[in-house]
Amino acid sequence: MKSESFDWPAYIQLMEQLLNVPLDDMRRKEIEIQLTRMAALAEPLMEFPLPQRQEVAGVYKL
Repeated sequence: MKSESFDWPAYIQLMEQLLNVPLDDMRRKEIEIQLTRMAALAEPLMEFPLPQRQEVAGVYKL
């Protein structure tokens, strides 16, 4: 997912409604800036190729 193509304002508005957390315009803009930064940081990690079958960790039960 390219951070430029994602509609952050719509996402923030939806989360604001779902979580019932009213935000002012200044707070929405700051959240959009932070989410855009985090998406840009995560982009190289999301593009890192993984093998088809990744070994899973063991499950230990008492």
